[in-house]
Amino acid sequence: MVATRHAIGRQRSGGTTSLTALKVAIGLAVAVVVVIVVGGYGFGWRWTGLSDKITLWDWLQALALPVAIATAPLLWRHRRNMTHRHRVTAAAGMTLFTALVFAGYLIPWNWTGFTGNTLWNWLELALLPLVVASSSLWAEVAPTARSSRRPALGTALAGALVLLVLLVLVLGGYLVPWSWTGFTGNTAWDWFKLLLLPVLIPTVLVPAANALVTTRFADR
Repeated sequence: MVATRHAIGRQRSGGTTSLTALKVAIGLAVAVVVVIVVGGYGFGWRWTGLSDKITLWDWLQALALPVAIATAPLLWRHRRNMTHRHRVTAAAGMTLFTALVFAGYLIPWNWTGFTGNTLWNWLELALLPLVVASSSLWAEVAPTARSSRRPALGTALAGALVLLVLLVLVLGGYLVPWSWTGFTGNTAWDWFKLLLLPVLIPTVLVPAANALVTTRFADR
């Protein structure tokens, strides 16, 4: 009994040490990034490669997918513990970002780099990261090896609405044409390259991963 308690204590101590080391590493990484950003934009350190020419759009291109990949495991692990406050916070963040996008185009704010980018450019930038980050939501509606659950009605309606809006935008972009969509000139091959991974993730990869995880935990 005593040995067991000592073993548990060592495990907890080791876990605490690892968590502390991780926090220190993250803090140091953030500090380095802050120094580089301030030095590049504020003091003109050329070696950083940062200047007024590097806009928010460039940062989004560099960070959107890595951040989505880093966030996805956390959402998978804690997706059942999401509270109303978490959802409100996420909705508020999306609302603020949407307002920033509109301001970037309408004012316009040159530092955002949004002006000149079409809907097609936004799809290239954000579609895959959004699908990756929301993979935990797809897992909730994906059938598993031990379950034949059907997607919730709300999810199905939301998906149908998104497809309908996309269809209207595509038709308007090619037939009107709406130049702001940036669709004119893009061929079926371009759409295939754009949609291949975003379609495969929720339809193939997420159900397979969800079935594997569910089976493994059920066998324990």
